[in-house]
Amino acid sequence: MTEEKNTSKKPDTCNNNNNHPNLSWSEQEMPQKKRTKHVHGLHPYLGKYVPQLVEYFLKTYFKPGDTVLDPFVGSGTSVVESNILGINSLGVDISVFNILLCKVKTAEYDFNILTNEIRDITRRIKEFSESTKKKVNDSITNYLPKQDEELKVLPHDLSEYIIKWYTAESQRELLYYKKLIPEYHYQDVLKIILTRSARSARLAPHYELDWPKEPMTEPYYCRKHARICYPTSGAYKFLKTYGENTLKRLKKFSELKTEAQMSFLHGDSRIIDFGQKITGVMTSPPYVGVIDYHLQHQYAYEFLALEDYREMEIGPKAKGNSKTAQKNYAQGIKDVLKNCLKQMDEDSTGPLIFVVNDKNNLYDEICNTVGLTISEKVTRKVDRRSGRRAGEYYEDVLILRK
Repeated sequence: MTEEKNTSKKPDTCNNNNNHPNLSWSEQEMPQKKRTKHVHGLHPYLGKYVPQLVEYFLKTYFKPGDTVLDPFVGSGTSVVESNILGINSLGVDISVFNILLCKVKTAEYDFNILTNEIRDITRRIKEFSESTKKKVNDSITNYLPKQDEELKVLPHDLSEYIIKWYTAESQRELLYYKKLIPEYHYQDVLKIILTRSARSARLAPHYELDWPKEPMTEPYYCRKHARICYPTSGAYKFLKTYGENTLKRLKKFSELKTEAQMSFLHGDSRIIDFGQKITGVMTSPPYVGVIDYHLQHQYAYEFLALEDYREMEIGPKAKGNSKTAQKNYAQGIKDVLKNCLKQMDEDSTGPLIFVVNDKNNLYDEICNTVGLTISEKVTRKVDRRSGRRAGEYYEDVLILRK
């Protein structure tokens, strides 16, 4: 489903059934700027698929007024692209953070208020940062401006994760930003700015931002920049930059929005009641043993104290790619498909579209078991594009029919 996922061997042929254009875009044909247009680049997310791919299949198989479900909504690509096309949509995910991110991307805003709030909290962080830098005591509390001391905004009992991955300066600025959020109206937007900044402010090497293994506390040779780089210190620059970037992206999407409905549910797609009938599905499900979806946003769970449901993920990396893991994954996908079929409009002819990297050859059996037919299989080549994920792989777009 995405350039961020698993690799597989090149198939003997790329079957496009002669009904589809070439969807195997190179990096030159589909650069990052296009793939992360407007809110698609609001926050880094491993495992999202290319919005242009989603757009094509939505246009091909659905029409305005239909209701499309994404049972693994992730960062919300399917819902955003559905709305632009006038298609109603519903996204479900087991990750609380994913649902928060999706809601921020798609909410309605008074941009005068939002602009003032983002710039006001940024100003206050700047003042706080400048004041604390004059201090010499590394005690978190002693770095508070005198007028705010009674607020006790920065806790002494920081988590091991925050202590390990952030300098004292970054801790102070991020935690003070968090403390200020309840004073504003658009709190969820500020939370996303906070988490995006927390990701960048980690003591992670520049070449390993996705899954850093150990914090960098000394200068190091950076394979990404081919020079000596220094550990990240301070979060203010990120809070400022991402604040303005978030504002810009939300405004851009607001210009493209239609009246089509967008809604999100936190829950398990194997059993959740969608609360409405659906026309079809557009999704990119997890792959077996490739990504831990909660863990990739651990910084968000730490700073926002979100409830963690990682044990309910289907096919997480933590559980590996063994035969048992594959069996459990297949059963999870079957249960999701059964739940989708149960809640589809009886008159719907809309397909269930799954973008997969099925290197374990699980989907033929999965579909047969739940009574679905793979009516089309479109194979596309994907160039890996970012970080150290060099090379290419292949993925299949499965068009499933009742």
